[in-house]
Amino acid sequence: MKIHKEAARLLGWELLHLRKDQPTLGAHLKRLLPLLGIDCVLDVGANDGQYAAMLRKVGYRGRIVSFEPVAKTYAALSERAAKDPDWKVFHCALAAKAGRQKIHITRSTVFASFLDPSDYSKKKYPNDMPVERVEEVRVRTLDEVLAKATEGLTSPKLFLKMDTQGYDLQVFAGAKKSLPKVLALQTEIAIQAIYKGMPNYLQSLETYTKAGFVMSGLYPVSRDRETLALIELDCIMRRVEVAAAAKNRRKTKKK
Repeated sequence: MKIHKEAARLLGWELLHLRKDQPTLGAHLKRLLPLLGIDCVLDVGANDGQYAAMLRKVGYRGRIVSFEPVAKTYAALSERAAKDPDWKVFHCALAAKAGRQKIHITRSTVFASFLDPSDYSKKKYPNDMPVERVEEVRVRTLDEVLAKATEGLTSPKLFLKMDTQGYDLQVFAGAKKSLPKVLALQTEIAIQAIYKGMPNYLQSLETYTKAGFVMSGLYPVSRDRETLALIELDCIMRRVEVAAAAKNRRKTKKK
């Protein structure tokens, strides 16, 4: 074992090689997005822009389009995005059907959802999960807004990031016409339901797999510290044919 790795462990840290180990979601995206030629990331469930900021930090310079329905959070997102000329924001949620819907705004806004918190999450996150108010928000479909979101891009290559607190499959259902342009996606999948009626990880993976996507990476979002049981994961998936093409290109380069 190398001395620097042993020293890190003694201090409670672990050093990993970014290219070999891909220890973080950011490190994975840093390689994946340019590999696929992604020029537009659809940031669905943007909150106040943390994900977009992470993308810029790892070197992505293409367009980002963020969607956030909660008024106060959207205001913070807009202010942050105004400093970036290729970061667009939409004041709406995305789902399977357009309309208006009530969203439960929790004490910690990252947990805001159209779904009610489960009994499990109320016990697990007692300080974050209490619903403080309900807000009626605008809901659109990705198919409806895609042309506006990608305006100015020729043959856009899309990465669809979804973090909608139990509503990702609804977003996906509203993107049927847009899917041919989506080369890869990110979704938050649940091992333990933190909202009532949300799909579990098996249902989610089956839906994406049937649509032609294959898993590229899994990254824990949260786990039970006492039992080490996983609660939620960020799952990266890419189109099967795109993955196969990339593999063939690598083989050709080696010859």
